[in-house]
Formats: sequence, C-alpha cells, structure tokens
Amino acid sequence: MTDYTFETLNDKEFEVLTVDLLSKEFNTHIERFKSGRDGGIDGRFFEGSVENGVVIIQCKHWLKSGIKALVAACQKHEAKKVIKLNPSRYIFVTSLALSAQNKKDISDAFSPYIKNESDIIGNEDINSLLAKHPDVERQHYKLWLAGANVLQSIVSNDVLGRSDFQLEEIQEFLPKYVRTENHKKAFEKLEELGSTIINGEPGIGKTTLAEQMCFEYASQGYQLVVVHESIIEAEKIYNPELQQIFYFDDFLGSNFLSAIDAKQDSHIVSFMKRVSKDSSKRFILTTRSNILNQGKRLSEKFEQGNLDRNEYEIRIQSLTEFDRAQILYNHIYFSDLSEDFIQQIYIDKRYRSIISHKNFNPRLIEFITDAIKIEKEASPEVYWDYIQKSLDNPKDIWRGMIQTQISNLDRHIAIAIVLNGSPVSEEQIVALLINLKESGLDPTSEYPTIGNIMRVLVGSVLNRNINRDGQVTYSLFNPSIADFVISEYLNRADYVAKLMSCLRTANALNNADRLTKSNKTLLDFDTLLIKLFQSELDSDLAPDLYSIQLIELTENLKCDAPKMVSKLLDSYSDTLFERLGLPSVRIIRMAIEYNFIGSNNLHVKEAVIQSLKDANFDDFKDIAKLIQLLDCRDELISSYKEYVIEYICNVINDWAKSDNVFDGIYNKEEIDGDTIDIYIEGILNGLEDDFEFEQLDFETITEYLDIEDIIYHNCEKGYYPRNNGFSGFSQNRKTGTSEKTQEINGSINYLVDPIDDLFSRD
Repeated sequence: MTDYTFETLNDKEFEVLTVDLLSKEFNTHIERFKSGRDGGIDGRFFEGSVENGVVIIQCKHWLKSGIKALVAACQKHEAKKVIKLNPSRYIFVTSLALSAQNKKDISDAFSPYIKNESDIIGNEDINSLLAKHPDVERQHYKLWLAGANVLQSIVSNDVLGRSDFQLEEIQEFLPKYVRTENHKKAFEKLEELGSTIINGEPGIGKTTLAEQMCFEYASQGYQLVVVHESIIEAEKIYNPELQQIFYFDDFLGSNFLSAIDAKQDSHIVSFMKRVSKDSSKRFILTTRSNILNQGKRLSEKFEQGNLDRNEYEIRIQSLTEFDRAQILYNHIYFSDLSEDFIQQIYIDKRYRSIISHKNFNPRLIEFITDAIKIEKEASPEVYWDYIQKSLDNPKDIWRGMIQTQISNLDRHIAIAIVLNGSPVSEEQIVALLINLKESGLDPTSEYPTIGNIMRVLVGSVLNRNINRDGQVTYSLFNPSIADFVISEYLNRADYVAKLMSCLRTANALNNADRLTKSNKTLLDFDTLLIKLFQSELDSDLAPDLYSIQLIELTENLKCDAPKMVSKLLDSYSDTLFERLGLPSVRIIRMAIEYNFIGSNNLHVKEAVIQSLKDANFDDFKDIAKLIQLLDCRDELISSYKEYVIEYICNVINDWAKSDNVFDGIYNKEEIDGDTIDIYIEGILNGLEDDFEFEQLDFETITEYLDIEDIIYHNCEKGYYPRNNGFSGFSQNRKTGTSEKTQEINGSINYLVDPIDDLFSRD
C-alpha cells in the first residue's frame, strides 16, 4: 500500500480528493460548498430523507499546524459549527496521522454527531481508501507522481546517473504546478508525433511544462536523457532496446546563428524524424518563440523539416482565468510567506486583479510570492504596492536585487554572465575576478575568494551547475534577470566594453552582436568593437583567442590590426600555433602579409602541417590562404589535398543526406556519375583555393558516397503519424486529465464562483 503524506496537495485539492474517495466508498453523489458557507461544510450527502438524513463532511489539511493545534481547533471552534448545523452524521477527515487517543479526543469534541470513530478519517485511513480505489488515486496526478514508488522507479531507471537532471527541483515544484489545457495539448502532440517543440514568450512556463512532462514519462519507466549542448549527446545514448525521453531545453540557445552554423538545425531535424519512427522514444525541445521564428527564417532545414506541425506554442491567452487562479493560489499556499503578507492579497479580493493583469505570467507569480526575496524588499504594509509595481513593470522586478542588495563586485559578475549569453565556467569567473581588480572596476584592496562571492550570488541571482565531468558553471537564476540587465546597462558602451574586456570570451562577443541586431539595445556593435579593440591593445593582459576573434570581427573597421598581430607575435613568438591552435592560422597569414614573418619560416611550415590534422572544412579555407603565401607552397599542397579528401570522404554521406542533394532518388540507376561529380566539385569550390584536384580525387570521394544508404534515407524520410502511446498511459491520462471541469466537478456540485471558492478561507 502507498504511504502518502499529501504534502503536494493544497487544501482545496485535498478536499476534492476526499470527496472523490468518499463518493466511491459510499457510492453516492456528494455536494461540495464554499469553505465557511453554512459554517464548516466541505461536503454533504443524504442518507434516507432529506430532512433527517443529512451527512456533513469536514476536511482539515493541517500539515503545517500539527495534531495538537488540530484537536484544539476542533474543541474550541469547529464543534460550535457542528452544533449549529445539527447533522444526522458528521464525518471528519484530516491528512494528519491519528493515534487512537487522537480519534477519541476528536470524537469527544464532536459528540454526539460522530456516530463511530470510523467516521474520523486520518492519514492511514485515506491511504487505505486509495489502495481500495486506485482509479481515484490515478486521477489525482500530483498525488501519485510524487509517491515513493514513482520516485524509486525513476531512480532505479538510472535517470539521475545518465542525465544530470535536477530531479529534486522538479519534485519541489510539483505542488505548485497546475496542469492546464497546455499540458494536455502538448502531451497529445508529443504522443502523436513523438517529438514536440514547446515555445512561447519569456516566463510563460515552457521549461516547467517540459520538465513536468519529462518527469511523468520517467515515472512510466522511460529513461530520461537531458541534452545540454548538442543533439550528438542524445545520439550517443540512443538505445533501441529502451524506452527513452530526450529533453533539450533552449535548444537554439540565445545565439541561434551559431547553432545553425554548426549544422545543429540539420541534426535536430534528422533526430526528430528518427524519433517519429520509434514508438519507444519521445523528444521534447523548448525555445523562445522569437528565436524559433528567426531560426526558421534562416534555416532551410527547419523549413524542409516541416517543424510547424511539431510546435506547441504556449500563450498567456491560452490560460483560462481559473488556470491563472490555480497558479496564483498554489504559489501562495506552498510559499513561506507569513500570514501578514498573504492577507494583503486577500483584502477586497485583490487576487482577482493579479489574475486579470495584462502582464500575468507564471514567472512573475513565482517572483512576487518568493518569501526570501519579498521579505528583504518589502514589509506587509507595502507588499501590495510592490506586487502592483512588479506586474506593471516586469523587467524591474530585479531592480532592487541587482542595484541595492548585492555589492558592486557581485553586480559586475551578474552582468558579465548576462553579457556572455550562456553559462560561465568557474575558471572564467576566477579570471574575471582578477581582471576586474586589475581594471579598476573592483577598487577593493583584497582579492576575494570565489567561494565567498558565489555563496552570496547562488540562489538569489545565479545557479551553480555541475556537469557529468565535474565542471562547475554559473548561469542566471532566472532568465528575466537578463531582460532587466539588457534594458538597464547595455546602452552604456564604455562600461560594457570595460566589463567585456575583463570577461574576454568569444560567447560575449557573439551575444553582443546578436543583441544589437535584434534591436534589444541602443548599443552600436561596431562602436563597441572599436572600444574593445583599443582596450585590448592597451591592456597588459596576454593576448589569447579572444584577441584573435576581435581581429577577425574588426577586419573591416578602422582598427590597427597590424599592431594587434604584432602584440600576439611578441607574446608567443614561435609558439603562437602551439598555444592558440587553429584560430592562429589566420593571424600567421596576416603576419606574413604585414612582413612580420618571412615566407620561409620553418615554424610556420610546421604549424600548417599540424593544423591540417585537426582542421574542419572552414579551417581548410584559412590554411589554403596561408599555404599560398609560403615558399614551400608546392610541398604543402600535396598534404593539404590528402587531408581535404580524407575529411570530405568522412562527411560526404551525411552532407548529401542533410543537403537533400539526391532527394527523391529511389534507384541507383537514377544517379549518374556527372551528377555526383558536379556535387563534389561544388564542395571543393567552397574551399576557395586555387589548387587543382585530379579526377582520381573525385573517384576517391565518390567511393565513400553510399548511394544505397542515401536511397534508404529517402525511403524513410516520409513522415508517418502514430497513435501508439505507451501502454495504458494515454488512456489513463485521459481519465486523469487536468481540465478544470474534470478536477473541479467530477462528483462535485459547485454552488459558488470557482475562483472565489478557491481563495475562500476558513
């Protein structure tokens, strides 16, 4: 038998569970009333005549108060209500565990209306009834989903070990979660297609919905695989023998251009097609709607993959008033806000103005009910003003935290992580702290330790993450922090340039480019680049990969590129390639063009040979331009061609499929040699070199083009809808749907407005 504590249910959900159970147990219809209406009636039914057979049910979900407070309340207050009601029978239900003495005390308090102590139903009794009526248990998803058996099933299924997934965070949020129509429709799309892209505006609840769906599948025996950076992670763990659910949060990231350049779009489309044909797999992705739309405009693969059918967009308009009410109520009920604060929301039904506010979204509700933050910023007397200001100006909810509650140094760190646009490693934070000190942005006399600083920021402004390899990174506690920082700080070009010069990451440069192009800031990217370039020239820091990217980005601006190249050479001399790798190839080429290095330099020749071993397609372009400047040009061209041909042979098959070059071909005879040669020639021309490839090179590459595999890929590429959800689950989910008509009504007769009933208090 299960042993529920019922701590994931709020008081109203506990009442509904009680009524559902007793309706089953007594095989009768039970009415439910507003709390307090007619004084202490949570449910009513009749035995015999209406005049003489009224049975009253009272529910007390007093987990926080405890048994002593409950018994005292029964004796001092509830007994008077029962006398006034004068029922023929009184049934008292509580989620607390009851001893024999507890039942006797409660029975004495309500004598003579409790006819038998079996009409006093405690924790153990409810669990027994749930075991007797499993259909009721299944209907109340928050109950069974948090059960010990479910959690043990997830852990034993190796979810934690394989995914780095923060299971504890999902468990903690489950009580606050409201299963709206969005959950139902996203689930149906996932079951039909095998994969779905949940998108929407910031704060709407995309990640929460995705995580709760993942948790639900994991409870059904699916192995959870969380993808962090690339779909390749999912492909490596894909197991045809297992039920698996793959989850890729923010799959395009803030810099969708990089994702597309890295062929992430092609890989994702292919993986979604693969999942659609495997009934044992599910795939959930999330992203912001604007990023998804821009990604689709820039990616032919997304357009060709017909991703529109897989999308499920969450809109605030899709939340009914009652959905909003439940979200607000759950956040209040399960918060640690003191009663003085909570009461402010109930005055004159203020909760209704929150529910109907134009800026309502779940993230805002989470913020304005967070006791730790609220009680630092507001007293009960000004709490309502604080709520209104937060709703009217959502970006400003972090103003107090960022501008007044943390130190200047802490603020620099938080803004730097926003600028980076992605998590920052602990090593990068350490370097940032040193650079802030050297730059004068941190004028304090001591060098702070990272542990002391991050202890203040983690949990309030930042999250601390540890990946499977033990690497520590820091990310924003809440994405809306970035919205505030961008609007408040990113128009200050001098400050941004100084802070980015301390951070020194390629991600920050890419993110700044994205932000300026998306019109989220008045900052001019070219102006910023010129400031960054000059700052780098003036800096005493050793130039690095960040310096190289600055040179590349400012190539067409009025910047002193020769001076920066000279600085790199002075720092590394003949070890430039050894220290900085492939990105230094372009710098070496520029150094020869500026006559800083001779065209017969032996170190350069060795750098070319080494660079060919790890080059990708774009790297070959830079290597070719460098080779053309060297005295040993003829000697190196042969090696260059060998590595290029080897590289193309390894990728030609995947490229041909992802580029849809031979789309619609289902027979070998339909592909002639000229078509293949034209395709290969197009690839080689993309290298933009002046080197002639021989016919033998074309033949070598052609041998690696697996025509049969391409034909098989074409045959499988068609889309086949499916209706085969996991065994028994879809059907059960339908009976346990979260539609408010299902959860509220069922066997319940509502006689008052459901929102006011939800917020009514004893």
